[in-house]
Amino acid sequence: MQALTYLRGRRVWFIREYTVWGLADDTDLLYLGLENVDSTGRLMFGITPIGGEVQNISFGDLVDFRGNHLPSSIHSPRVIPRSRSAHSAYLVGDESDTGFRIARDPEASGPIVTDLLVFELG
Repeated sequence: MQALTYLRGRRVWFIREYTVWGLADDTDLLYLGLENVDSTGRLMFGITPIGGEVQNISFGDLVDFRGNHLPSSIHSPRVIPRSRSAHSAYLVGDESDTGFRIARDPEASGPIVTDLLVFELG
């Protein structure tokens, strides 16, 4: 069934050598704190992500290998990253009609270069 979905795709774009610098958040840290200022106590609670920052990409900001700008909205998009290094890039969550989130392997010492295949499902 997956093969049929790929074959029914409508529009296809290929983006060469896109730099991926984002890192997926590893976890969320829950914290609880007490504060006492001028004999007034306060209880504080929060959530802080630990890790890097995921890279948000809008389709309208991408340019394919022919120099064509992608549309700002793509109906039912799919994105396949293909890394050009030993370290991989992967999508974080699902694609939306306006963009997607991508991250690199945390083992990489810095940004990695990847090719992106973007296509619209029929």
